[in-house]
Amino acid sequence: MSVLTHQTISHLAAEHGFSAAYCFMPETEDHAPEEVRTLVLLTRAYAPGGWLVDHFYPCSNAAYHQAKRMGERLAAEYGLRVWSLGNLRLKPMCRRLSAFGTGLNTLNYLPEIGSRFCMELLGLSEPIEPTPMIPYSRELLPCAECKRCMTACPTGAITEAGFIKERCIRFHMMNGKPMPEDMRPFIGASNGAKGILGCDLCQRACPANARSEKEYDTADDFTLVELLTCEKEALSRVSDLYGKNYAIRNRILAQAILAAAHAEGELGDQLEALKASPSPAVAEHAAWVLGKMKK
Repeated sequence: MSVLTHQTISHLAAEHGFSAAYCFMPETEDHAPEEVRTLVLLTRAYAPGGWLVDHFYPCSNAAYHQAKRMGERLAAEYGLRVWSLGNLRLKPMCRRLSAFGTGLNTLNYLPEIGSRFCMELLGLSEPIEPTPMIPYSRELLPCAECKRCMTACPTGAITEAGFIKERCIRFHMMNGKPMPEDMRPFIGASNGAKGILGCDLCQRACPANARSEKEYDTADDFTLVELLTCEKEALSRVSDLYGKNYAIRNRILAQAILAAAHAEGELGDQLEALKASPSPAVAEHAAWVLGKMKK
């Protein structure tokens, strides 16, 4: 059996669609299982876009499944015990890895691709030499002088004092609760947050993402009408594309209703029917949007 190295890990990662792989030793604050001797952080770049759903989410779901396949292959070919650890807090790990930068928006950055990537984490039962890393240049992320993300955030989530998650639009999406009323007008609006899932306004404003911004594509996998009806077939596709944890009918409906406030076409009858929903978020959002339409 051949010896496993960080170069081998990088080759395997590329075969499974990842942009890069970083091997490093776990530390106590990572909260990895005690048997883990090496952590492998996998990154996968994506082209930004989407009106209803940010393109991060299909990329993230694909990365999740490819990381599992890569782990199975490592276990079979190298006799390792492998853990899928994408549920651990990855941002703090990135902050101690020199290859990554951290923006004022708290997102992680890499050269060339900025913040437009998703991550997965594997734990291995054998020690592997850490991946040599080229330190991220602070010149690529001059947050102290720039602050464009602060200006771009319509709800004031990014401040000089730090990030306020309760003011972040994404924090309130798809959580099963009515969205704060002052945030609702930005859902699905032109130059606003996504209609269903994601708000990348701070990323779009960031100069470190200028290269990927040229590839921005508003295409979606669904129409708004499909998500406002949310039949079984649509739910199944949501599960396949974004992950089964997002395929929750009332949560999708609640978001789609807010997006309908900025959509073209006659959707009043559908919204009237949804006012009677047993879901507080769905019913409240439908009544709110209908009230806006009648003004």
